[in-house]
Amino acid sequence: MEIKRIAVGILQANCYLLVDGGEAAVIDPGDEPQKIIDAIEKSGAKLKFIANTHRHFDHIGANAAIAEKFGVEVMANLKDGDILAIGKLKLKVVETSGHTPDGICLAENGFVISGDTLFEDGIGRTDLEGGSDAQMAASLKKLDALIPDGAAVYPGHGDVFIYRKGMAREWLDYLN
Repeated sequence: MEIKRIAVGILQANCYLLVDGGEAAVIDPGDEPQKIIDAIEKSGAKLKFIANTHRHFDHIGANAAIAEKFGVEVMANLKDGDILAIGKLKLKVVETSGHTPDGICLAENGFVISGDTLFEDGIGRTDLEGGSDAQMAASLKKLDALIPDGAAVYPGHGDVFIYRKGMAREWLDYLN
């Protein structure tokens, strides 16, 4: 299993290319479609789907170009407990509203793609349209119960970090 981080666009949003067993998925292709297409082609894997952690422009901007190029679906309307599979990977959808009403994280044993819900040094903004402090608080509690100590967290912006138990709950004080 390989996870490649590709920072794209003016806001340097993280797009992730996951590859396992000859299959691939793209998470949050926000911009610079050719950069992402080149990474997919270089991997040699067959792109199976595109998924987005939320629908802000910096996470969806290249959806159409990549979907058209590879003839794949953009997974939409994902709900808690849905499973997205590539190779032997089984990504569990975890609804995490707060930054946006439709926010999700994708969890697997040992790692989580957190979108703009959780960063090493903070959480996603809740003051934008559709944001909610109460929903973010519930999402942070959910993530803290879900993410194991020592798991890798792949955020929507910035560097990958290692989760320590209680990290998400620490940000609840920020919301109060």
